[in-house]
Amino acid sequence: MDKKQLVSAQAAVDKVSEKARNFIGGIVDEGSFVETDAFVVGAESQGVTGEGVVTGYATIEGTPVNVFAQNADVMLGSIGAASAKKIVKCMQRACKTGTPLISVLDCSGARLSEGTAVMESYAQLLAMAAEVAETVPHICVVKGVAVGMTATFAAMADHVFMSKDAVLSVNSPMYHASKLSAVPKLNKMAGFDAYKSAGITVNDGFASEKELKGKLVELLATIGVIDREEAEDDPNRVFSALTKKYDVKSALSALCDGGKYVEVNPDFAKDVVCAYAKVNGISVAVVAGDSSENNGYMSENAIKKAASFIKKANAFGLPLISLVDSKGFDPTLEEELCGFADKTACLFKAIASYEHPMIGVACGNAVGAAYSALMSKGIGFDYTLATTAAAIAPVTADTGVHVFYTEELKKSNGAKARKALEKQFESDMASPLAAAGEGYIDNVIEAGDLRPYVSSALLMLLGI
Repeated sequence: MDKKQLVSAQAAVDKVSEKARNFIGGIVDEGSFVETDAFVVGAESQGVTGEGVVTGYATIEGTPVNVFAQNADVMLGSIGAASAKKIVKCMQRACKTGTPLISVLDCSGARLSEGTAVMESYAQLLAMAAEVAETVPHICVVKGVAVGMTATFAAMADHVFMSKDAVLSVNSPMYHASKLSAVPKLNKMAGFDAYKSAGITVNDGFASEKELKGKLVELLATIGVIDREEAEDDPNRVFSALTKKYDVKSALSALCDGGKYVEVNPDFAKDVVCAYAKVNGISVAVVAGDSSENNGYMSENAIKKAASFIKKANAFGLPLISLVDSKGFDPTLEEELCGFADKTACLFKAIASYEHPMIGVACGNAVGAAYSALMSKGIGFDYTLATTAAAIAPVTADTGVHVFYTEELKKSNGAKARKALEKQFESDMASPLAAAGEGYIDNVIEAGDLRPYVSSALLMLLGI
């Protein structure tokens, strides 16, 4: 082959892959993308090089990543044996080099003309996705259509961004539409807004390449993949306002470096906040209860959200910080019969099998199963704190008075007397000092001192 032939072949590749290459270029460092396997031609490719997918490597903020982007301009980005082989090679390179994988999906499904071969190819892709999940961070971007087993591939990623115009569906969206009397737009039926409300698979959305790149950088930096100079924030910074009035957002701002954190699924199950952050320069995962939602109890969706997040945080190798403010679980009968116990079991399993340091803090109510799951020594927490405002008990105060103050309750008259009994219960049986006295709480602190104590505990547990 002479230079003229090479230039001609490269021009043909560039022409069919221009949009996919430009998208990759918009989310990685300028000029850093190097394409691999550009000249692959499959048996069913209709003479078009590239196989409907662009693969290669690049940098984001100077940190190496491996990336592939399906090219909807070539056979609608469909999966065939040759395109699957290209993607698998890219994923294998990510695992071998220990660098993150960025996958960009825009795929109409399988090339049915390839028969059994395409089913085998999908199986190889999903098997490789499982291996990646155990090895390196996998960030998936649903750019356009992701149907069939491509949707399953997306669900196996650690974090999923979805375009506001994209569609994600295991079954054909057209099939779902055929079952409806009034047919909505496909992206309304199986798009970002639908997944945001459901709180599953998709973690965040984006409207432009610029917005996506900013979110990618923030996520990768927060989980410790990207090393960048952080603004200095005193690890001993005290947030006095938190002692006067506790709320979860203020607590997170007080705890995290610069008051910044990357929240996951913020619009779903708001009674628990799941976020990646840095504390004293250390990348951490934070699960925080919000008692202002759902009457102070953890909902079924919150339990599911927390369990999923904790599993991913464990895979990232992050210390876990749990800020507890919950009365526990309070399922309806309908929820019980739809597998509520199974979901709580998933949460307990996720925490019991956590392989990295865990710090639990009782910031408000730490009652019943919420205490046991989210901060107990018994489940595996390495260091536990409680603020002076915490209430640690098997039951809530309003239930406790019925159990422990039966006679006093009979003699009491009115709401004021009942309130006094609840205060007595909190003092006698829910005091953080009592839990500390039994060795279950390592220290009792003012809420405003949350950051200094957690920062110090992280250094101790990590041996820094």
